[in-house]
Amino acid sequence: MKPSDFQKTVQCRFESCLKKVVRHIVKDYQQGLKRRKDKEIPFCELPEIFVENFAVWADYETDYTIFSVYGNVYIVVDMELKGLIREALIKMILGFDIALEIEEE
Repeated sequence: MKPSDFQKTVQCRFESCLKKVVRHIVKDYQQGLKRRKDKEIPFCELPEIFVENFAVWADYETDYTIFSVYGNVYIVVDMELKGLIREALIKMILGFDIALEIEEE
């Protein structure tokens, strides 16, 4: 059964409407890309000074150890040094030698 002239007309209008919608969507997408291209800069084109400022360094309590000796406060970051200082403090406080193993974190 062949479609009537009215059905053909409706089908043509529908297809025309779809083509217009698709054309406008593509056009809007391309304009959006152009807008982004004009406003955005890739990281590779940024000066190194700006990129270095993006990094945020945070200090956590687990990254260092605080020792208080005779009212002086010492902050130690190195794990091996931390173990040696702890061992020396125990020697000093207790007055005898204790072999301690360095804690690995």
